[in-house]
Amino acid sequence: MIKSSTRKRFIIATVIVMGISLQQCGSQKEAMDASNIGDTYQRGLDYFEKDNYIKAEEVFTFIIYNDPGGAYADDAQFQLAETYFEREEYLLAISEYDRLIRRMKNSSYVEDAFWKKTESYCELSPDYRLERDMTDKALRFLYDFVDIYPESKYSEQAQIRIMEMREKLARKLLESARLYDTLREFESAIYYYDNVINDYGDTGLYAAARLGKAGDMVALGRWDEARELLNSIALNGKNDLTPKEKLKMRTLGEQVVAETEASKK
Repeated sequence: MIKSSTRKRFIIATVIVMGISLQQCGSQKEAMDASNIGDTYQRGLDYFEKDNYIKAEEVFTFIIYNDPGGAYADDAQFQLAETYFEREEYLLAISEYDRLIRRMKNSSYVEDAFWKKTESYCELSPDYRLERDMTDKALRFLYDFVDIYPESKYSEQAQIRIMEMREKLARKLLESARLYDTLREFESAIYYYDNVINDYGDTGLYAAARLGKAGDMVALGRWDEARELLNSIALNGKNDLTPKEKLKMRTLGEQVVAETEASKK
């Protein structure tokens, strides 16, 4: 009898709790179903500005699926992508930016979405020691953006990002060349130095690549080529070298001078 009474009290308590939960869910649903979608969008912005990206995502997703052709559809789509970007979920952000670009071509957010999509690829670009695929993709989108929006407010940022990606690619080649130097495989090292010299002359690693090549010329006894390259660096590029590289340049120069004088005797 006591057990039966206890069971009944438990059932009653459970029903009350479930009723309260359903009432709360109903009030939340009612708020999301408000006829004034502008208020709902503002609620999403408020969540976003308070860094409550999960709640912001819920609101913007609600607007997209319940008012897809409404006045706030593209606003919500862009802000949804932004919630992923701020959470560093860049692949999801790219997908949502791309959805706006493809489906809402007349939106005023298209340029911003294209830029943020491009920035997302840049953020996904790994350390130079890792695979370069994502860096190449980021560069491709950067060049596309500059071509499509030559007068964009993001132009300066785009150029900075382009140089950042190119520096990564040049650094990867430079480190490969230095590895071959360590192995004393100087011809292979020169191949990678030449890649930097020929393809990344606009980066800060250009002078270092030429100096590395000059060192290999000395190691291979190609004195005239080494002298010519060192003179070229001295005239144009010496200031881009680190103190350690400048010391190496001086040492190589002394070796070349010593060899030249010895050959005259």
